[in-house]
Amino acid sequence: MRRALVLAAAVLIAGCARILPPRPQEAAPPDAAALLARADELARNRSPQEARTVYRRVLRTYRGTPAAAEALHGLGRLYVDPDSPLHDWGTANVAFGLLLAKYPDSRHAAEARAWRAALAELLRNQADAKRLRADLQRLKELDMEQEQDE
Repeated sequence: MRRALVLAAAVLIAGCARILPPRPQEAAPPDAAALLARADELARNRSPQEARTVYRRVLRTYRGTPAAAEALHGLGRLYVDPDSPLHDWGTANVAFGLLLAKYPDSRHAAEARAWRAALAELLRNQADAKRLRADLQRLKELDMEQEQDE
């Protein structure tokens, strides 16, 4: 009997969890919001290294908060920007992956998933192109060796 009650309570709780609306995201602490605004401004004004420094500061100081999710999103954007000296698809992929792993309910989760899919394809194509260039170089070397032997 007791087992049946525990099972019924578990089913009821699980069912209610699906019905209840998701919790609203907490607001970032005032200092974190100011730091994020500063980092975003630096990124817009083409100071990516400084923006990265501020985003990393937010990550260290406000770990586990919505501000840290915002900082990871900002970092990911810095690394996907083709005009940025920080441009690095692999690092962007890591930043968006961390955002999804640590903050799956972030308001940027859907965008991060889309970036991850696109970046995975880009990185795969980049690796294929590198392999094909190496194969082409080996074929050229073999062709030159054959010409010398003739």
